[in-house]
Amino acid sequence: MLQMNYWTDKWDLHEDVCPCDVHFNEWLAEQGLKNKTIFHFGTGTHHVVGIEQARNGSNNAVLAITASIEEYEAYIKLVSTNSGVAKSYVAYFGDIYLTNPRLLPDFDIVTMVHLCEFFYPNTASPEYGGKTDRQVLDLFTDKTRSGGYLIFYRNSMGKEATAEILPVWEKEKPVERVADFKTLIVYRKK
Repeated sequence: MLQMNYWTDKWDLHEDVCPCDVHFNEWLAEQGLKNKTIFHFGTGTHHVVGIEQARNGSNNAVLAITASIEEYEAYIKLVSTNSGVAKSYVAYFGDIYLTNPRLLPDFDIVTMVHLCEFFYPNTASPEYGGKTDRQVLDLFTDKTRSGGYLIFYRNSMGKEATAEILPVWEKEKPVERVADFKTLIVYRKK
């Protein structure tokens, strides 16, 4: 058995470097989106998406993934002292490339802000059993309800690879680009 791919670092909130989570919360507020189920790719130690959605009265529920042990430990500390956040925000530790669609509900909104940022050579190998970035995107597109949104980060570390995937994905999947919001690219599922 191979060791799971995980990130051996953490990401604290550096809004001047990576504002995508803050911009996502601002986009949700501007759109007035409430009572939505959200999948968020990448929590950071700050967990600002889960915290804001728990506190802002939107009744949005967030499921998020982190591949950082430190970020997951920060989540455990957060929810162990704040039951209000724990009620509407769940983060789990794992490799998104190993996601099993049978374990996921359908979502109204999916953030793919860190697509193509992880470069593990064995991810899609038969031995590891993971997916490619495009397969991850297809999986979460399929898990997005009709009329739902898929969100990308224009300044991602994987922006060049994402820019190659999106035009093909846009032609093959029932999605359309509907907006740009600050550093975010917003697609809607038809």
